[in-house]
Amino acid sequence: LSFLSIMTAGEDVYEQSVTYRPMCFWTASDVDDWLRKRRPKLALKYSLFFLKHGISGRVLMDMTDADLVEIGVTSHEERQDLLLEIRKEKLYSDMDELKQLTDP
Repeated sequence: LSFLSIMTAGEDVYEQSVTYRPMCFWTASDVDDWLRKRRPKLALKYSLFFLKHGISGRVLMDMTDADLVEIGVTSHEERQDLLLEIRKEKLYSDMDELKQLTDP
């Protein structure tokens, strides 16, 4: 993937890709790649849990704290970190779709 721009919010830096696909079309493998890029330490711990349960982008978008517990994420703090990352990614996906609708 080639990177188009870097967005900053406070001290956080987020990358957006030129070849970005909406989150709802991600496969379980795409979710795994996303987790490894966004939260490498959590990916080491939980990526197999996400893959084992076949968590696609469509499923990821609607995940709750209880869903994360069900797939094996036991730490409350780690669940909150994951939910925050999911919400951020969903926002990027929504913003990208809106941009596609408004571009001539």
